[in-house]
Amino acid sequence: MADGSAQPPELSFAQKLERSRIESSAGVVAGSVALGISEDGHEVVTFDIATEPGVEAPKAEVLDVETILFVYANGRRFGETAPWNVLCARDDFPREVGHLCAGPPGCAAAPCLAIGGTQALYDRAGIEALMVRLRDFLRDAKAGSLMADGWEPVPFAVDQELRFGALIPRFFQDHAAGSGGGGAAFGVAINHEKDGQGFTHVFPQIIEPDQMVGAIAFRNEGKGINGRKLGLPWIFLWPDPSQETSEPLFEAWRTGAELRAGLKRLGLDARLDAALGTLLDAQCDFKFHREPLGAKGFVVVVGVWRPAPIMDEFFGYSDDPAARKLELRAYMVSCDIPGDVLADTTRVESIVADYPPRPDLLRWVSGVDDPGPLFLLGHGALGSAIMDNLIRAGVTDVSVQDHDRLKPHNLARHSGTVDDVYRRKSGLAARMVDRVVDDESLVRMQSFDDDLALLDDAVLLERAAGRLIIDATADERVRLRMDEVRLGSTDTIVRTEIFHQGRLGATFISLPDGPTPSDMMLAMIGSSMVEPAIASWLAAEDQQPFGPAPLLYGFGCSSQTVKLPKFVVEQHASVACTAIFGQREASGILLNPLDLAQRPSRTRWIPIEPYTVLTPPTEPAWKIRLSAPAMSRMRDERAASLPRETGGYLYGSWDPVSSTITIVHATGLPPDSVATESALELGQAGKSVEERRLRARTKGRLFLCGTWHSHPNGSARMSGRDHTAMMKHHERDAQHMRPTLIVIVAEGDVQAHLKV
Repeated sequence: MADGSAQPPELSFAQKLERSRIESSAGVVAGSVALGISEDGHEVVTFDIATEPGVEAPKAEVLDVETILFVYANGRRFGETAPWNVLCARDDFPREVGHLCAGPPGCAAAPCLAIGGTQALYDRAGIEALMVRLRDFLRDAKAGSLMADGWEPVPFAVDQELRFGALIPRFFQDHAAGSGGGGAAFGVAINHEKDGQGFTHVFPQIIEPDQMVGAIAFRNEGKGINGRKLGLPWIFLWPDPSQETSEPLFEAWRTGAELRAGLKRLGLDARLDAALGTLLDAQCDFKFHREPLGAKGFVVVVGVWRPAPIMDEFFGYSDDPAARKLELRAYMVSCDIPGDVLADTTRVESIVADYPPRPDLLRWVSGVDDPGPLFLLGHGALGSAIMDNLIRAGVTDVSVQDHDRLKPHNLARHSGTVDDVYRRKSGLAARMVDRVVDDESLVRMQSFDDDLALLDDAVLLERAAGRLIIDATADERVRLRMDEVRLGSTDTIVRTEIFHQGRLGATFISLPDGPTPSDMMLAMIGSSMVEPAIASWLAAEDQQPFGPAPLLYGFGCSSQTVKLPKFVVEQHASVACTAIFGQREASGILLNPLDLAQRPSRTRWIPIEPYTVLTPPTEPAWKIRLSAPAMSRMRDERAASLPRETGGYLYGSWDPVSSTITIVHATGLPPDSVATESALELGQAGKSVEERRLRARTKGRLFLCGTWHSHPNGSARMSGRDHTAMMKHHERDAQHMRPTLIVIVAEGDVQAHLKV
């Protein structure tokens, strides 16, 4: 390829340094490093390197000293980049060692030093990284152990024109392994020309020869350009599984003659001729669309059996180790009309066959497991960002519910496009699937556009059954519905919201038998005592009680909105997705506060333990829900005050519709209280430092809901004195239509007593 005879230019400092590094690398023969210019103007570094001696006799004819060429071309520069190609200088370097890059017939042997390319390796560790790989390659080639751990995909030739494409290797491997001996199979591919680059999609479906014309017509339907056809046949050829080989048989074939000569080495040339004859008998004309005048062609997929299956780290191959031993290559064979596609001069291009964009590939690249069936409530800004992440992470079963339509101003934060404006938001999720997944049938998608807040309970529970529920509605009405779902189903609920004009994100994870979303909302408000981000949000809302400024649209109608960029929504959506794809081992709140510059300032986890649920004997239709911190506070205060009684006030919220009182904070004994071993007179509510601080921090979002006290001895049943006190409080509460609640804590017993 290069003789290095031309006079090289004066070396720069970087090139001198690079030459010094090669010269000082282990095994390089002193004085052998030389820089020359090839006949085609490429820089070529030549050097001799000693190969490591082995304990046993060499398995391959690798010399004690080999001459290596580093070729710099296509913008690569010696001293600045990795070599464009690495070659062994001698023509008779053994080819059976494996791990050689493909090249044109008769080319020099090219060691495969890095499947992902040498430049990334060079960028990370410099030229010495390539020297280490080179020494390892020569050592393992001499010992015959390059294929010991299973074959690796042989890289394509660096100097070959390639086509992009899509192909599922496991389909062809499983078919060949399940077909007994060697054989041939047929199917349909589609050819695209995108931005001047050829692209070939090989569909994973076996077609009988007499059905090929109809199958090609089916693939052409709706995909042709000005009536011209995109479909063409593919032929799959593979030898008998007993014909295993480790030789690098695939080459960069460029013509029909070279392809046939290569297939002859594999014993597949006659099989190709027979397959082509079968297609001709089936009236296949091989015509397809290609600029400027059209073309004739077909795709040939060739399999070679290797002694070991490909390593498990590589994606897309068969789960069966025996089938995974089949290495595959795909080639596009074509000619311009009116040429002969069977001629020796026919053009042959290697197809860089990527696995198509399907959920299993997206999950593998994302490194996540499928979270199972999902039910996404709300496909607005936050919901669509979550949905985009779900699709790109390879989920396969999603139901979406949203009764709204996409408006023009929604495009600032929604994942929709101009074409989606005024469509139902619920249906846009399926359109997102179409844009990411090549086969939408692999994703089960259901869309519902009725109003969730008005949906019948039975219908809602039926739709949610067996699914992880993701509530991205930010709707108070829906949160109350989620409380009903929480109490009526065994499905996990993940509710995510954005507060404080985007500066605070909160994702609530509610496990079966765990706290409801409303429970956790109150717990989050109560945690403002220790969480500055929550206190700041509540203070800001207290200063702006009417919410954000309205956005005018529709000739005077208004919609309240928040001025917030999409990237902030995506920050909060990404945190919600960690809960969706995470283990979800406990209920709790993921807080995601942002600073004034909308930068993340440490996501943190607030665990929320299950609530204690009490039924008052006198009001069995009501439920009293006590948070774990409130229960712990009451028990601790009782134990510390023995043998005297003690007590305090209960803060939280109450809902007359669901007949529920939720307590998230229990205070200690207030000032001016009188406590003895048999009686307790609580001081006035709201006067303690603790209560004043709680009210100041929560900005009226937590309410005084009742009192609690302890019984040093006996049960938590009401005494006559307790009943008198309760009725006294009730006279005052009844004037304001408030329930009267007393919680009594005894040794091993807690009871709630309520008067409505």
